[in-house]
Amino acid sequence: MAASNWIPIAGTALGAVIALGGTILAGVRNDRGQRRRDRESDRFRTYVDFALALDAAHAGLREVARDRAEDLDRRGAALSAVHASGLYSVRERLLMSASPAVMEAGERAFSRLIDIRDAIRSGAALSSRGYHDAYHPFAEALWTFRVAVRVEIGQSRLDPVDLDRESWSERERCAVCGQAGTAV
Repeated sequence: MAASNWIPIAGTALGAVIALGGTILAGVRNDRGQRRRDRESDRFRTYVDFALALDAAHAGLREVARDRAEDLDRRGAALSAVHASGLYSVRERLLMSASPAVMEAGERAFSRLIDIRDAIRSGAALSSRGYHDAYHPFAEALWTFRVAVRVEIGQSRLDPVDLDRESWSERERCAVCGQAGTAV
């Protein structure tokens, strides 16, 4: 065969190799982008799960603080309320996947919830000053966590005034804390 007969075949083969390489490269880029989106989605799901677990633990603790039964094992009931919420496992996911700013805000909210647990274990009732001294820092820390998540996912920062509040702690509206308004 003459050399001129090989030129179309070689050109076709080279074109096929280039096309295949481009397809593979595009697939790799798409896979990387999808993996990044999946990681971001998983991280956001962890943030929401953590906030929901904090809320569930707090609701359980409020039930323990509300119960006035004489034989209530407050220590065990308070521990059970936090464990039943699934908070500890979601916290582990948060510690492993969150950005430093979100992780720090989450740890602060977790710590403030544990302060509520400890106040209730010590006998604080829902309407007591002891409960409210622990609750209001928790409320503020939870909002700080929410705002940190919003900032991380590219949403605008929220301030209390945006939601018709004076502060994130809610003390201003708390009757138990000696302010005008209704009890928490």
